[in-house]
Amino acid sequence: MVEINWKQDYKGDFICPLCEKSKLRLAGFNLGIRQFACPSCKSKILASIKLRSRLRYLESRLKDEYIDWEKDYHGEFICPACGKEGISVRGIDTSKKKRQFWCSKCRKKHQESCSLEIERLEDPLNPGIYWFTGHRIEGFICPECQNENIYLYHLGLSKKRFQCHTCKKLHFDSIILTAGNLSHYSNNSRPVKPFQWSDDKWDLRAINPNFDEQHISGKIVVDFTHFKLGWLRDSIKQYVHHLSKINYSVGTIHRQLPDLKNFSHYLAKENLSGYHEINRSFILDYLAKEKKVTQQKLGALRNFFKTGTIKGWFNIDQDIIRDADYPKQHCGNPDPLSDVVRKQVEENLHLLPDPIARMWLIGYFAAMRPSELAFLKQDCLVQEGQYWKLAWHRKKGKDNHEIPISRTIAKIVQEQQEYIKNLWGDEWDYLFCHYRGLSMEETSQSNQLEPVKKVLPSGETNPLLISIRTLIKSLNIRDENNRLAKFHVRILRHTRLTELFEQGHDLAVVSAWAGHKHLATTSIYYTQVSCELMEREAGHIQKALVNSNGHRVLYESFPKSFWENPTAHKLELGDTHINTPIYGYCGLPLDQDCHKFRACYTCQSFVATIDKLPEYINVRDELRGKQTKAMSAGQEVLVEQFGTQADRLDEIIAGLHQEAA
Repeated sequence: MVEINWKQDYKGDFICPLCEKSKLRLAGFNLGIRQFACPSCKSKILASIKLRSRLRYLESRLKDEYIDWEKDYHGEFICPACGKEGISVRGIDTSKKKRQFWCSKCRKKHQESCSLEIERLEDPLNPGIYWFTGHRIEGFICPECQNENIYLYHLGLSKKRFQCHTCKKLHFDSIILTAGNLSHYSNNSRPVKPFQWSDDKWDLRAINPNFDEQHISGKIVVDFTHFKLGWLRDSIKQYVHHLSKINYSVGTIHRQLPDLKNFSHYLAKENLSGYHEINRSFILDYLAKEKKVTQQKLGALRNFFKTGTIKGWFNIDQDIIRDADYPKQHCGNPDPLSDVVRKQVEENLHLLPDPIARMWLIGYFAAMRPSELAFLKQDCLVQEGQYWKLAWHRKKGKDNHEIPISRTIAKIVQEQQEYIKNLWGDEWDYLFCHYRGLSMEETSQSNQLEPVKKVLPSGETNPLLISIRTLIKSLNIRDENNRLAKFHVRILRHTRLTELFEQGHDLAVVSAWAGHKHLATTSIYYTQVSCELMEREAGHIQKALVNSNGHRVLYESFPKSFWENPTAHKLELGDTHINTPIYGYCGLPLDQDCHKFRACYTCQSFVATIDKLPEYINVRDELRGKQTKAMSAGQEVLVEQFGTQADRLDEIIAGLHQEAA
């Protein structure tokens, strides 16, 4: 080997292989190997391979069957990340078999975008017709996102499958005419299959016709085919029939069946002949052999054993599954939308179709569960005098719930009522409906919106879910960690209730708003927030309240009767030639005497509301006029009286203006 005197003979002949800008400088040795340094990118380069090996490496790296990259490539490609011209060619990724490129500016690696291996395939059902892989099919439009970006995905013996490269959805070449698809693509519900005990497939609507319409297009049919052991299958049929009769939800029934099916397979494997062989020792062996024991699995078995024993189908010791057997459950904090994301969404709701935007506004304000929003009736709006309420039936709590709402929300409800009336008149009972034709790429799609006379679905096809996710994606809405925001309809409830608590509302008020039966539920799931709580809101959730000094009033300072019966504390006294009109509320307990009658504006227990701001301004101006007249007449007592009240009203008006801002 020829020895080289690097210090004497090296004249900067090597160019940095990383940034390809500067000549390399000598930088000593690293583990006995000559090292070079690049003054531009600050990288250290080793003389790591011999010349012949390096030549073979470069040839394998920069040559393929189509192009001699070292000879023919002159930096024509542009970096897709930063836009720099002349990205460098690199070797081939052995795992993906694609050539790599490197950008010296943003220091990112890129692969060739596609492999143009187009294969011609003959249609097995239509001889003489050929399809091509890796080739966009003109004239084919995705039924989900409406984009013309369809490629052949799979060519089967009976059906062809295509994929949209925009929304990544897979589609068959035609619709399979099942009962579910017929229901999905029409405005009609699936026909009810008559109930026969001996059948292995039951339509639960034949047992209980009052099941929610939200489940009619989904898991309304129970299949007992895969349950082992006839004696166990008969008991499970009795169990499902019983749950259906007592109005258990379809979802609850279906959640228990997989665990009962797995248990039946285990019994068949152990060759059990009846319930007399099932004891606690057997259950413990079964749980020990399961990969994962969950509360759902234990709950399904325990409920089945308990119900069967009570109904007399079999006799199982009720101590066979104990509370101590359940794994510990971690109750985590709610995961609400951050204020950053929520504000961006609300600022851009006008980009969505009006019915979809109204879903967000009503569902968020009322902190509704997705199922409650889906089954909200058109007659949910209730007016009592000048106040409005929203009332609805809650399936989970099996009760009726109502909350006070602002005039703005009442107007939104009325607009949605009118929209539904114009669509179907009295043929549709609910405030909202399902839609087809929603794009996953465009936010403004009112022209594509196709209303369907079905309740809002609970899955990924929910129109509110699709629209908000599309809005987030199209506007690149990011959270405080600069990550693309995530959304699901169910977190509207978490977000609203957490917001109310953080605004300073008492736990009892937030719990009543949520409709929780126990304060502990609200405390566990909606009060463990990481940000500092700010006591800003006072009075009703809709109102900003200030005292006679113009300061915000914390509602904890008011008696309980103020919230139970605010009308009893209301002040609305007309004026006379002597007395000043009074508008607002008295914060004193109802059983306490008042010593400032008709001087309310100077009383520390007086509560002013923002909806009376115009009246306060008029009264203040009238008092200033009376003060001027009294001063001209030399009535010093009246000058002081009118001036004191006008000064207090100035403070009240300033405080309300600040709250409104």
